Amino acid sequence: MRQVLFGQSYYLRLDPKMWTALQPYPPLGTLYAASFLRQQGYDVALFDAMLAESESDWDRALAREQPRFAVLIRGQLQLPV
Repeated sequence: MRQVLFGQSYYLRLDPKMWTALQPYPPLGTLYAASFLRQQGYDVALFDAMLAESESDWDRALAREQPRFAVLIRGQLQLPV
C-alpha cells in the first residue's frame, strides 16, 4: 500500500485538437510534488492521465495502489494560439 498516489487530470484522448496533434506533455507539477514528498520519506506512486485510455484508468490505479491519500493535480496547459 502506497502512502500517496499522485495523478494529473489532463486526458489527451479527451481533447480532440491535441489528440490529432499527438503532442503529449509531461505532468511537471505532479512530478515536482511527488519528488518533494519522496525526498521527505513518503512512499509515492504516480498516475499520468496524459496517455490513459479513459477515466477508469484512474480507478484502476486507486485499486492497485490503495493509497492512504490520493492527490489529483489539475495542470494548466499553456498552448500557443
